[in-house]
Amino acid sequence: MKTALYIIISLFLLPLAYSCGGGEEAHRLSRAERERLKREDSAALKIGVLPTEDCLPIIVAKELRLYDTLGVSVHLRRYRAMSECRLALCDSLVEGAVIDSTLMAQLNEGDAWLYNGLSTDMQWRFLTAKKARISRLEQLTDKIIAADSHGESHRLAEQVIDSLLKKGQLVFIVQVEDLDVRTKMLCSGNVDAALLPEPYATKARKQGARLIDRVVSKPAGVLALRKKAMQDSTRRQQYQLFLKAVEVARDSIRRYGKNHYTKYLE
Repeated sequence: MKTALYIIISLFLLPLAYSCGGGEEAHRLSRAERERLKREDSAALKIGVLPTEDCLPIIVAKELRLYDTLGVSVHLRRYRAMSECRLALCDSLVEGAVIDSTLMAQLNEGDAWLYNGLSTDMQWRFLTAKKARISRLEQLTDKIIAADSHGESHRLAEQVIDSLLKKGQLVFIVQVEDLDVRTKMLCSGNVDAALLPEPYATKARKQGARLIDRVVSKPAGVLALRKKAMQDSTRRQQYQLFLKAVEVARDSIRRYGKNHYTKYLE
């Protein structure tokens, strides 16, 4: 009777023990997999990008596997705000990231040691909310402008404020880093105006936002590279292949048009 009971208990515990052993094995394998991915990421060229049109060639090159074709491992870090790109550069999480030239200059004042490896056509648009019914800058009295905390969009917002302060008018800047959030706040009327790049500016205009073209931003996007990271010869070789892939992607965009590839920004 006892023997039969032991057999029954053993049969019950055997799958449990096997399951536990299997779980440990799975955990060990997943840990090994994580280590492998970590090594691969460390060896790859890491570039921070935003879901903006000026980043399209870099993203298209990845989606079309052009980097793989040229034999270079490129990992893109997709961020939603320029402040995230800024932090990634300052914390050495990436070798380069797309920002604007104003922000790069500000970071270099703090010894970030960045240089422009590639110019992009990032351009800021100044838009006012449909609900605000603002068609002229002079109507921005006691209104709120949404912009980044640093960089070109913040500089342009301050420029608007300075021009109005001379006339005794008061305007406020709020820092809304995430581009999606900033666009939604503008379109819903939670802010009176905002500075947006493409394709966000076009999205906002389709929902009734008004473009104030007196606030002009020249194309000033840059792929800011960390000088210390690019001192490595392997990184420099990777970057040269990266540039070749981006140029092929640019040719493809010119041929088929931006609309053909904007799905990759979503």
